[in-house]
Amino acid sequence: MKKILVLPLFKMESGHHRSANALVDAFQKHDPEIQCEKVDFLSYVNGGLERFVSNLYLTWIKKFPKAYSTFYHLFFSKKSSMLQSAYEAVFLEKMEQLIEVKQPDLIVCTHSFPSFLVDKLKRYGVCDVPVLNLYTDFFINGLWGKEQVDVHCVPSKDVKNELLQRGIPENKVIVSGILANDRLNRRKMNRQHDEKIHVILSGGSLGLGKNLSSLIKTSSSGLVEYKVLCGTNRALLDKVNSLNSSHITALPYIASAEQMNQLYSWADAIVTKPGGATISEAIRKKLLIFIHSVLPGQEEINLEYLSERGLAETIDVRESFEDQLLSVVSDSSKLFAINKARHLYMNELDVRSCAELASLIEQKLFAGKKTPKEKYLNDLFSKLYRSL
Repeated sequence: MKKILVLPLFKMESGHHRSANALVDAFQKHDPEIQCEKVDFLSYVNGGLERFVSNLYLTWIKKFPKAYSTFYHLFFSKKSSMLQSAYEAVFLEKMEQLIEVKQPDLIVCTHSFPSFLVDKLKRYGVCDVPVLNLYTDFFINGLWGKEQVDVHCVPSKDVKNELLQRGIPENKVIVSGILANDRLNRRKMNRQHDEKIHVILSGGSLGLGKNLSSLIKTSSSGLVEYKVLCGTNRALLDKVNSLNSSHITALPYIASAEQMNQLYSWADAIVTKPGGATISEAIRKKLLIFIHSVLPGQEEINLEYLSERGLAETIDVRESFEDQLLSVVSDSSKLFAINKARHLYMNELDVRSCAELASLIEQKLFAGKKTPKEKYLNDLFSKLYRSL
Protein backbone atom coordinates (compact mmCIF):
# COMPACT_ATOMS: atom_id res chain seq x y z
CA MET A 1 0.00 0.00 0.00
CA LYS A 2 1.44 3.36 -1.08
CA LYS A 3 1.40 6.23 1.43
CA ILE A 4 1.28 9.86 0.32
CA LEU A 5 2.01 12.66 2.78
CA VAL A 6 0.56 16.04 1.77
CA LEU A 7 2.12 19.10 3.42
CA PRO A 8 0.33 22.45 3.50
CA LEU A 9 1.52 24.96 6.11
CA PHE A 10 -1.60 26.25 7.88
CA LYS A 11 -4.94 24.83 8.97
CA MET A 12 -6.98 27.73 7.61
CA GLU A 13 -8.77 27.03 4.35
CA SER A 14 -6.89 28.28 1.32
CA GLY A 15 -5.96 27.42 -2.24
CA HIS A 16 -3.18 25.23 -0.83
CA HIS A 17 -5.82 22.97 0.72
CA ARG A 18 -8.17 23.05 -2.29
CA SER A 19 -5.45 21.98 -4.71
CA ALA A 20 -4.18 19.36 -2.26
CA ASN A 21 -7.69 17.95 -1.79
CA ALA A 22 -8.19 17.79 -5.55
CA LEU A 23 -5.04 15.70 -6.00
CA VAL A 24 -5.79 13.48 -2.99
CA ASP A 25 -9.27 12.80 -4.36
CA ALA A 26 -7.78 11.87 -7.75
CA PHE A 27 -5.15 9.55 -6.22
CA GLN A 28 -7.75 7.69 -4.17
CA LYS A 29 -10.06 7.28 -7.16
CA HIS A 30 -7.13 6.12 -9.29
CA ASP A 31 -6.08 3.53 -6.71
CA PRO A 32 -8.21 2.99 -3.56
CA GLU A 33 -5.20 1.23 -2.00
CA ILE A 34 -3.28 4.52 -1.86
CA GLN A 35 -3.36 6.06 1.61
CA CYS A 36 -3.22 9.86 1.65
CA GLU A 37 -2.67 11.93 4.79
CA LYS A 38 -2.64 15.72 4.96
CA VAL A 39 -0.60 17.29 7.78
CA ASP A 40 -0.54 21.06 8.34
CA PHE A 41 3.15 21.39 9.14
CA LEU A 42 2.95 24.29 11.60
CA SER A 43 0.16 22.52 13.51
CA TYR A 44 2.37 19.45 13.72
CA VAL A 45 5.22 21.54 15.11
CA ASN A 46 2.98 23.30 17.63
CA GLY A 47 -0.75 24.02 17.52
CA GLY A 48 -0.35 27.26 19.45
CA LEU A 49 2.37 28.42 17.06
CA GLU A 50 0.13 27.71 14.06
CA ARG A 51 -2.73 29.76 15.52
CA PHE A 52 -0.37 32.60 16.42
CA VAL A 53 1.23 32.74 12.97
CA SER A 54 -2.17 32.51 11.20
CA ASN A 55 -3.61 35.36 13.27
CA LEU A 56 -0.44 37.41 12.84
CA TYR A 57 -0.63 36.95 9.06
CA LEU A 58 -4.28 38.00 8.86
CA THR A 59 -3.73 41.02 11.09
CA TRP A 60 -0.60 42.03 9.20
CA ILE A 61 -2.12 41.96 5.71
CA LYS A 62 -5.24 43.85 6.85
CA LYS A 63 -3.59 46.58 8.94
CA PHE A 64 -0.12 46.90 7.40
CA PRO A 65 -0.39 45.64 3.80
CA LYS A 66 2.61 47.58 2.47
CA ALA A 67 4.84 46.27 5.26
CA TYR A 68 3.75 42.70 4.55
CA SER A 69 4.37 43.16 0.83
CA THR A 70 7.93 44.31 1.59
CA PHE A 71 8.45 41.37 3.95
CA TYR A 72 7.11 38.88 1.38
CA HIS A 73 9.43 40.08 -1.37
CA LEU A 74 12.38 39.95 1.04
CA PHE A 75 11.78 36.64 2.79
CA PHE A 76 10.58 34.71 -0.26
CA SER A 77 13.51 35.80 -2.40
CA LYS A 78 17.04 34.46 -2.64
CA LYS A 79 18.32 37.54 -0.79
CA SER A 80 16.91 36.30 2.54
CA SER A 81 19.50 33.55 3.13
CA MET A 82 20.03 34.65 6.75
CA LEU A 83 16.32 34.35 7.57
CA GLN A 84 16.09 31.04 5.74
CA SER A 85 19.04 29.66 7.70
CA ALA A 86 17.37 30.68 10.97
CA TYR A 87 14.13 28.93 10.03
CA GLU A 88 16.06 25.89 8.86
CA ALA A 89 17.72 25.62 12.28
CA VAL A 90 14.36 25.81 14.07
CA PHE A 91 12.19 23.58 11.87
CA LEU A 92 14.41 21.13 9.97
CA GLU A 93 14.57 18.58 12.78
CA LYS A 94 10.77 18.63 13.11
CA MET A 95 10.38 17.91 9.41
CA GLU A 96 12.84 15.01 9.64
CA GLN A 97 10.86 13.68 12.62
CA LEU A 98 7.55 13.95 10.76
CA ILE A 99 8.88 12.02 7.77
CA GLU A 100 10.38 9.36 10.03
CA VAL A 101 7.04 8.89 11.83
CA LYS A 102 4.84 8.84 8.72
CA GLN A 103 7.17 6.80 6.45
CA PRO A 104 5.60 8.08 3.21
CA ASP A 105 6.29 6.83 -0.30
CA LEU A 106 5.67 10.33 -1.70
CA ILE A 107 5.68 13.81 -0.17
CA VAL A 108 3.48 16.46 -1.79
CA CYS A 109 4.27 20.06 -0.81
CA THR A 110 1.58 22.69 -1.44
CA HIS A 111 3.47 25.49 0.33
CA SER A 112 7.01 26.71 -0.24
CA PHE A 113 8.10 26.38 3.40
CA PRO A 114 7.65 22.57 3.75
CA SER A 115 9.19 22.20 0.28
CA PHE A 116 12.23 24.24 1.38
CA LEU A 117 12.75 21.98 4.42
CA VAL A 118 12.29 18.68 2.57
CA ASP A 119 14.65 19.86 -0.18
CA LYS A 120 17.28 20.58 2.51
CA LEU A 121 16.85 17.12 4.07
CA LYS A 122 17.30 15.46 0.68
CA ARG A 123 20.35 17.60 -0.02
CA TYR A 124 21.88 16.55 3.31
CA GLY A 125 21.25 12.89 2.50
CA VAL A 126 18.87 12.19 5.39
CA CYS A 127 15.74 11.75 3.24
CA ASP A 128 15.31 9.72 0.06
CA VAL A 129 11.52 9.98 -0.29
CA PRO A 130 10.32 11.32 -3.67
CA VAL A 131 8.90 14.84 -3.35
CA LEU A 132 6.44 16.72 -5.53
CA ASN A 133 5.89 20.48 -5.54
CA LEU A 134 2.28 21.47 -6.16
CA TYR A 135 2.35 25.19 -6.95
CA THR A 136 -0.78 27.21 -6.12
CA ASP A 137 0.23 30.60 -7.53
CA PHE A 138 1.14 31.71 -11.04
CA PHE A 139 4.82 32.09 -10.13
CA ILE A 140 7.47 30.35 -8.00
CA ASN A 141 8.94 32.26 -5.07
CA GLY A 142 12.55 31.83 -3.98
CA LEU A 143 11.81 29.65 -0.96
CA TRP A 144 10.51 26.60 -2.84
CA GLY A 145 12.84 23.61 -2.94
CA LYS A 146 13.89 22.98 -6.53
CA GLU A 147 17.00 20.90 -7.27
CA GLN A 148 16.10 17.94 -5.01
CA VAL A 149 12.43 17.88 -6.02
CA ASP A 150 11.41 14.90 -8.17
CA VAL A 151 8.31 16.40 -9.84
CA HIS A 152 7.27 20.03 -10.28
CA CYS A 153 3.56 20.54 -11.10
CA VAL A 154 3.70 24.07 -12.47
CA PRO A 155 0.92 26.55 -13.32
CA SER A 156 2.09 27.52 -16.79
CA LYS A 157 4.61 27.08 -19.55
CA ASP A 158 6.25 30.34 -18.42
CA VAL A 159 7.07 28.81 -15.04
CA LYS A 160 8.28 25.61 -16.72
CA ASN A 161 10.71 27.64 -18.83
CA GLU A 162 11.92 29.42 -15.69
CA LEU A 163 12.73 26.07 -14.04
CA LEU A 164 14.46 24.78 -17.17
CA GLN A 165 16.65 27.90 -17.19
CA ARG A 166 17.63 27.05 -13.60
CA GLY A 167 18.82 23.63 -14.72
CA ILE A 168 15.82 21.51 -13.70
CA PRO A 169 15.49 18.54 -16.13
CA GLU A 170 12.46 18.79 -18.41
CA ASN A 171 11.24 15.31 -17.44
CA LYS A 172 10.74 16.56 -13.87
CA VAL A 173 8.31 19.33 -14.87
CA ILE A 174 4.60 18.85 -15.61
CA VAL A 175 2.51 21.83 -16.73
CA SER A 176 -0.61 20.94 -14.76
CA GLY A 177 -2.04 24.39 -14.16
CA ILE A 178 -3.12 25.18 -10.61
CA LEU A 179 -5.11 22.11 -9.66
CA ALA A 180 -8.89 22.24 -9.36
CA ASN A 181 -11.28 19.43 -8.51
CA ASP A 182 -12.13 17.32 -11.57
CA ARG A 183 -15.84 17.98 -11.01
CA LEU A 184 -15.16 21.49 -12.30
CA ASN A 185 -14.24 20.09 -15.72
CA ARG A 186 -17.87 19.24 -16.44
CA ARG A 187 -19.62 21.19 -19.18
CA LYS A 188 -21.53 24.33 -18.30
CA MET A 189 -25.32 24.21 -18.47
CA ASN A 190 -27.02 25.69 -21.53
CA ARG A 191 -28.21 29.25 -21.02
CA GLN A 192 -31.08 31.18 -22.56
CA HIS A 193 -30.08 34.40 -24.34
CA ASP A 194 -32.74 36.46 -22.58
CA GLU A 195 -31.53 35.59 -19.07
CA LYS A 196 -29.80 38.04 -16.76
CA ILE A 197 -26.03 38.07 -16.48
CA HIS A 198 -25.01 35.85 -13.57
CA VAL A 199 -22.13 37.02 -11.38
CA ILE A 200 -20.36 35.44 -8.40
CA LEU A 201 -18.90 37.87 -5.86
CA SER A 202 -16.06 36.18 -3.98
CA GLY A 203 -13.26 37.05 -1.59
CA GLY A 204 -15.12 37.84 1.63
CA SER A 205 -14.52 34.60 3.52
CA LEU A 206 -12.01 35.97 6.03
CA GLY A 207 -13.19 39.56 6.08
CA LEU A 208 -10.67 40.49 3.40
CA GLY A 209 -11.23 42.31 0.14
CA LYS A 210 -12.23 45.81 1.22
CA ASN A 211 -14.05 46.62 -2.04
CA LEU A 212 -16.40 43.64 -1.94
CA SER A 213 -19.21 45.15 0.12
CA SER A 214 -19.10 48.41 -1.84
CA LEU A 215 -19.63 46.48 -5.09
CA ILE A 216 -22.94 45.18 -3.77
CA LYS A 217 -24.29 48.72 -3.56
CA THR A 218 -23.64 49.37 -7.26
CA SER A 219 -26.09 46.72 -8.49
CA SER A 220 -28.91 48.82 -9.85
CA SER A 221 -29.46 48.02 -13.53
CA GLY A 222 -31.64 44.95 -13.03
CA LEU A 223 -29.65 43.21 -15.77
CA VAL A 224 -27.36 41.35 -13.39
CA GLU A 225 -28.01 38.68 -10.75
CA TYR A 226 -25.43 38.21 -7.99
CA LYS A 227 -24.51 35.42 -5.63
CA VAL A 228 -22.14 36.49 -2.87
CA LEU A 229 -19.77 33.90 -1.41
CA CYS A 230 -19.49 35.00 2.22
CA GLY A 231 -17.57 31.98 3.50
CA THR A 232 -17.08 32.24 7.26
CA ASN A 233 -17.69 36.00 7.29
CA ARG A 234 -20.95 36.18 9.26
CA ALA A 235 -20.99 39.99 9.19
CA LEU A 236 -20.93 40.02 5.38
CA LEU A 237 -23.64 37.34 5.22
CA ASP A 238 -25.92 39.40 7.47
CA LYS A 239 -25.15 42.59 5.55
CA VAL A 240 -26.10 41.06 2.20
CA ASN A 241 -29.25 39.47 3.61
CA SER A 242 -30.29 42.81 5.13
CA LEU A 243 -30.43 44.34 1.65
CA ASN A 244 -33.58 42.29 0.92
CA SER A 245 -32.69 42.36 -2.77
CA SER A 246 -34.28 39.96 -5.24
CA HIS A 247 -31.14 39.92 -7.39
CA ILE A 248 -28.49 39.53 -4.66
CA THR A 249 -28.20 36.23 -2.77
CA ALA A 250 -25.79 35.60 0.11
CA LEU A 251 -24.20 32.15 0.34
CA PRO A 252 -22.41 30.75 3.43
CA TYR A 253 -19.25 28.63 3.24
CA ILE A 254 -19.48 25.92 0.56
CA ALA A 255 -17.35 22.85 1.24
CA SER A 256 -18.75 20.60 -1.51
CA ALA A 257 -16.90 20.55 -4.84
CA GLU A 258 -20.13 19.47 -6.53
CA GLN A 259 -21.99 22.50 -5.17
CA MET A 260 -19.18 24.78 -6.31
CA ASN A 261 -19.33 23.21 -9.76
CA GLN A 262 -23.07 23.94 -9.94
CA LEU A 263 -22.46 27.54 -8.88
CA TYR A 264 -19.69 28.02 -11.44
CA SER A 265 -21.93 26.49 -14.12
CA TRP A 266 -24.65 29.01 -13.23
CA ALA A 267 -22.28 31.97 -13.54
CA ASP A 268 -21.06 34.05 -16.48
CA ALA A 269 -18.49 36.02 -14.50
CA ILE A 270 -16.72 36.11 -11.15
CA VAL A 271 -15.55 39.11 -9.16
CA THR A 272 -12.75 38.01 -6.87
CA LYS A 273 -9.19 38.44 -5.61
CA PRO A 274 -6.32 36.96 -7.67
CA GLY A 275 -5.85 33.86 -5.53
CA GLY A 276 -4.38 31.06 -7.62
CA ALA A 277 -6.92 28.32 -6.90
CA THR A 278 -10.03 30.47 -7.44
CA ILE A 279 -8.65 31.95 -10.66
CA SER A 280 -7.76 28.48 -11.95
CA GLU A 281 -11.28 27.24 -11.23
CA ALA A 282 -12.76 30.25 -13.04
CA ILE A 283 -10.52 29.74 -16.08
CA ARG A 284 -11.52 26.08 -16.32
CA LYS A 285 -15.22 27.03 -16.11
CA LYS A 286 -14.72 29.72 -18.79
CA LEU A 287 -15.88 32.62 -16.63
CA LEU A 288 -15.09 36.27 -17.19
CA ILE A 289 -12.76 37.25 -14.35
CA PHE A 290 -12.85 40.65 -12.64
CA ILE A 291 -10.42 41.54 -9.83
CA HIS A 292 -11.91 43.72 -7.06
CA SER A 293 -8.92 43.89 -4.68
CA VAL A 294 -5.49 42.39 -4.08
CA LEU A 295 -3.88 41.07 -0.92
CA PRO A 296 -0.21 42.02 -0.47
CA GLY A 297 2.44 39.50 -1.43
CA GLN A 298 1.68 36.67 -3.82
CA GLU A 299 -1.63 38.07 -5.09
CA GLU A 300 0.13 41.19 -6.35
CA ILE A 301 2.42 39.01 -8.47
CA ASN A 302 -0.49 36.83 -9.60
CA LEU A 303 -2.36 39.91 -10.82
CA GLU A 304 0.64 41.10 -12.84
CA TYR A 305 0.75 37.73 -14.60
CA LEU A 306 -3.01 37.54 -15.22
CA SER A 307 -3.07 41.07 -16.62
CA GLU A 308 -0.11 40.38 -18.92
CA ARG A 309 -1.83 37.25 -20.26
CA GLY A 310 -5.20 38.98 -20.70
CA LEU A 311 -6.91 36.49 -18.39
CA ALA A 312 -8.48 38.98 -15.96
CA GLU A 313 -9.86 42.51 -15.83
CA THR A 314 -9.15 44.86 -12.92
CA ILE A 315 -12.13 46.83 -11.63
CA ASP A 316 -11.84 50.59 -11.28
CA VAL A 317 -13.43 51.06 -7.84
CA ARG A 318 -14.17 54.72 -8.65
CA GLU A 319 -16.60 53.64 -11.36
CA SER A 320 -19.77 51.54 -11.34
CA PHE A 321 -18.92 47.85 -11.53
CA GLU A 322 -22.04 47.05 -13.54
CA ASP A 323 -21.11 49.65 -16.15
CA GLN A 324 -17.67 48.02 -16.47
CA LEU A 325 -19.19 44.52 -16.65
CA LEU A 326 -21.76 45.48 -19.29
CA SER A 327 -19.06 47.26 -21.28
CA VAL A 328 -17.03 44.04 -21.51
CA VAL A 329 -20.03 41.78 -22.17
CA SER A 330 -21.26 43.99 -25.02
CA ASP A 331 -17.83 44.28 -26.67
CA SER A 332 -17.43 41.31 -29.04
CA SER A 333 -13.77 42.08 -29.79
CA LYS A 334 -12.98 42.20 -26.06
CA LEU A 335 -14.76 38.89 -25.47
CA PHE A 336 -12.86 37.34 -28.38
CA ALA A 337 -9.52 38.48 -26.89
CA ILE A 338 -10.42 37.05 -23.45
CA ASN A 339 -11.54 33.73 -24.93
CA LYS A 340 -8.36 33.53 -27.01
CA ALA A 341 -6.17 34.23 -23.95
CA ARG A 342 -7.98 31.51 -22.01
CA HIS A 343 -7.66 29.05 -24.89
CA LEU A 344 -3.91 29.72 -25.25
CA TYR A 345 -3.38 29.22 -21.53
CA MET A 346 -5.30 25.93 -21.40
CA ASN A 347 -3.47 24.62 -24.47
CA GLU A 348 -0.17 24.89 -22.56
CA LEU A 349 -1.24 22.24 -20.06
CA ASP A 350 0.31 18.77 -20.26
CA VAL A 351 -2.65 17.30 -18.35
CA ARG A 352 -6.27 18.44 -18.27
CA SER A 353 -7.44 16.69 -15.10
CA CYS A 354 -6.24 15.59 -11.68
CA ALA A 355 -7.04 12.01 -12.67
CA GLU A 356 -4.65 12.26 -15.61
CA LEU A 357 -2.02 13.86 -13.36
CA ALA A 358 -2.36 11.16 -10.68
CA SER A 359 -1.82 8.47 -13.32
CA LEU A 360 1.24 10.27 -14.71
CA ILE A 361 2.76 10.75 -11.24
CA GLU A 362 2.31 7.06 -10.48
CA GLN A 363 4.10 6.16 -13.72
CA LYS A 364 6.97 8.55 -12.96
CA LEU A 365 7.48 7.78 -9.27
CA PHE A 366 5.85 4.49 -8.33
CA ALA A 367 6.35 2.23 -11.34
CA GLY A 368 8.27 -0.84 -10.18
CA LYS A 369 9.03 0.66 -6.76
CA LYS A 370 8.27 -1.08 -3.50
CA THR A 371 6.81 0.44 -0.34
CA PRO A 372 8.98 0.57 2.83
CA LYS A 373 7.04 -2.42 4.17
CA GLU A 374 7.63 -4.40 0.97
CA LYS A 375 11.34 -3.48 1.05
CA TYR A 376 11.57 -4.61 4.68
CA LEU A 377 9.94 -7.97 3.94
CA ASN A 378 12.12 -8.49 0.88
CA ASP A 379 15.27 -7.76 2.91
CA LEU A 380 14.08 -10.07 5.69
CA PHE A 381 13.37 -12.98 3.36
CA SER A 382 16.67 -12.39 1.54
CA LYS A 383 18.57 -12.66 4.84
CA LEU A 384 16.65 -15.80 5.79
CA TYR A 385 17.37 -17.34 2.39
CA ARG A 386 21.11 -16.58 2.67
CA SER A 387 21.24 -18.14 6.15
CA LEU A 388 19.90 -21.49 4.89
